[in-house]
Amino acid sequence: MRSFLSFLLACVGSFTLFSQTATTGLTVGEQCPSIVANTSDNSIQSFVFPNAGKITLLHFWSSSNPESVRDFFRYSLIYSKYASEDYKAGNGFDMILVALQNDKNAWLADIAKFNLQEAKNGICLKGIDDFYVKNFKLSGTPATLLIDEQGKIIAVNPDASTTIRILDDRRNYAGEDKPVTKVSGQILLKNAMLSPLINEKIYVINDRKDTVQTTQTNGNGKFTLSNENLEGMTLNIHQSEKIGAGDDVVLANEKGKVVAGFTRGTYEFQYRLLALELSVLKPVEEPEVKLKSFVKDLYFSENLYEDGGYILSQKSKSRLDALLVKLKNYPTATVEIISHSDCRGSNQSNQALSLKRSESVAHYFISKGIPNNRIKAIGRGEEEPLNQCTDGVPCTEKELAQNRRTEFRFYTSK
Repeated sequence: MRSFLSFLLACVGSFTLFSQTATTGLTVGEQCPSIVANTSDNSIQSFVFPNAGKITLLHFWSSSNPESVRDFFRYSLIYSKYASEDYKAGNGFDMILVALQNDKNAWLADIAKFNLQEAKNGICLKGIDDFYVKNFKLSGTPATLLIDEQGKIIAVNPDASTTIRILDDRRNYAGEDKPVTKVSGQILLKNAMLSPLINEKIYVINDRKDTVQTTQTNGNGKFTLSNENLEGMTLNIHQSEKIGAGDDVVLANEKGKVVAGFTRGTYEFQYRLLALELSVLKPVEEPEVKLKSFVKDLYFSENLYEDGGYILSQKSKSRLDALLVKLKNYPTATVEIISHSDCRGSNQSNQALSLKRSESVAHYFISKGIPNNRIKAIGRGEEEPLNQCTDGVPCTEKELAQNRRTEFRFYTSK
């Protein structure tokens, strides 16, 4: 009996992972056929499997079928995250999206709409009757295949969460992704342009249709939610006079990048969250933003020091005091002090002088109450000039002075 139950559970697990209403006659374990398609730059490309030893998602779709593009925002996020990951076997992850339609303008518009420019995009103008498409035994769109680094099909029509689970199992990483404790973003209306949906209530609904959290967008359409098991929850926005009949409701991160589109129902708009979106909706750390804004392209020139040496001038201390205020306001911030010299003199003497200059600034910060473990003094000498002024190159005094500088790089602890 125990053996039978184990076998039954294994079959159920396999069915849950891979089975969906298939629109292709191909099955798991088969070698994936090759395909030739037109590309967005009016060239013709052949896609052959195995695809450079990569795990590949191959999706057949059509602009005229809403089901074809349902997960396209998620596909964009999946590609952004997993294309740069390392895997236990294979050389990475790739995504190939093949439109089966003759309307090239609608195809190009959808690629832009769903942020899919970085994936490999192709179009077969004869649809499922295309010579190469026939090898996939399609009955329509959408149809999706996940293909391993050997060119074998490992999933037929996996949904986005299944695709993510398979990629997570195959990627090579230590430990778990850092949990997100709070999410924030914007709710936008999309018609001819994007505009914020302001002062609108957002309901967080679980699988039992219970409301577990609520929040409201502000005057910029922004919102914040605590991440108490938000994965798998549904965001629900009621229909209202603010939302026109032709408007799409979309979810964006704090910077306004669209990451998902809501589904329009009879009385509401809905979107079910995955961990993938939660990581993108992680709030930007305010100290880091403000510090980066404050010190963008910031450096001080030689006049920090007296007589071309490494003793701080009285005038320079008042300038450094402005940085001290920032360091005290953001106690998690650390700073690297990096000094550079011009090319006159020996490499060794320039290296030593630039380090002493950084150490002078560090000692000043420490004397004003900043712990020394938040400060790092670095001397780069003449290694990183901002112009062509290196040994043996004639330069004006102004050009040489440009390379004599002290830079400040701020970081916040994670």
